[in-house]
Amino acid sequence: MTTAPADPIDAARAEWAHIHPDLDSAPMAVAGRLRLVAAALARATDPVVKAEGLTRPEFDVLSAVRRSGTPLTPTGIAAATLASGAATTKRLDHLTAVGHLERTPDERDGRVTRLSLTATGTELVDRLLPRILEAEGAFAAALGPHQQQQLAQSLRVLLQHAPA
Repeated sequence: MTTAPADPIDAARAEWAHIHPDLDSAPMAVAGRLRLVAAALARATDPVVKAEGLTRPEFDVLSAVRRSGTPLTPTGIAAATLASGAATTKRLDHLTAVGHLERTPDERDGRVTRLSLTATGTELVDRLLPRILEAEGAFAAALGPHQQQQLAQSLRVLLQHAPA
């Protein structure tokens, strides 16, 4: 008697083992589950920002500016959010158009703009952040505090060794 696979990753690995028994699918145990967890986390938290007409990457831009405590350049925002320049530009244009960000020329170099939150943008981040943290906490609640700390440390190690 065989038991059913525990999750979709176990099922995929079993299927690949049948088709390609010469391949070691062990990396899929981590990478596949990371992808599934990321998608599940997005399903748990995205509704919070979508209700305000934002995407999660747009909220991340606003959060980067809020926590910096100082206006940021577009390059600084791209670095803080790990986004491409093109994606950042699109987000900045939208967030400026809807009144959450304002652009000001850099005092030392007029070719550079700095972005800061408007009062509306600040209020939005401060209102949404507790709700997002609550959703993230509920998502992680299946793990005990020690398991959460262990997972956070393991993910930190993976990120430190990830290709740039």
